[in-house]
Amino acid sequence: MRIASIAILTSFLFGAACSGQTLPASPLQTTSGTGFTGAPYSGKETSVDVKTAADGTRYTNTYVMYLWRDAEGRTRQERPEKSPSGIDIHSVIITDPVGGVYLKWSYGDESMPKVMTIWPLAERQQVRAPAANQYAYATAPQYTPSSSAPRSCGNGCTVETDRLSLQPINGIRAFGTRTTRTFKAGTAENGQDLVVTVANEVWLSPDLAIIVCHINEDPRTGRSETDVTDIVPGDPDPSLFAAPEGYEVRDMRSRAAGTEWVR
Repeated sequence: MRIASIAILTSFLFGAACSGQTLPASPLQTTSGTGFTGAPYSGKETSVDVKTAADGTRYTNTYVMYLWRDAEGRTRQERPEKSPSGIDIHSVIITDPVGGVYLKWSYGDESMPKVMTIWPLAERQQVRAPAANQYAYATAPQYTPSSSAPRSCGNGCTVETDRLSLQPINGIRAFGTRTTRTFKAGTAENGQDLVVTVANEVWLSPDLAIIVCHINEDPRTGRSETDVTDIVPGDPDPSLFAAPEGYEVRDMRSRAAGTEWVR
């Protein structure tokens, strides 16, 4: 899901640190929960970004991704797109922590070359951790909703962190962390004449080890929200994680040594 994946992970780590939670050994990297075993599912991820230009014009962009994960921790991400010729296509990425690779290809436009590429996974994506053990502290009575006192985060910034109670989010039981940062006027982070408040909210499923909702609101840049809906627990069709037939295979692992891939 573009750079937003990094923002989601960063906000979760920051919020957990401020609230005194013990971080799991293998933190979530994306909404799909790459590398977690024992909790297969399928779902639909929708991201909506709303920006306001200097002249007051509002711009809204919507991105859709279809998600699958099997019991072994493999994930499939499929994004509907337009080809250069304007034809509807689907771009597919299969992340396989078992084999230590990810596969990329597209389908839908017969005029495009049928090529599938194989890439190496970063070491952190090869972790195969049981999903049920990662967020055990989120289930009652271990997890207790609470709020932290405002604390300084430097340069005229204060931060508060709230742990939010378990509740249904997009039809799935989830617990939340809301981090609120307030910037004084005229600081390096806030050149405006008014106080700026930035809110970051992340909802995690302790059963599936996925992010089911992420909301970021910043009056300087706009609002973004990512939701995973239509969630169906259970193993998807195994054929979804197989390489497509009739495609040229290009192995990029040797030339990509030392690189990392982030969705």
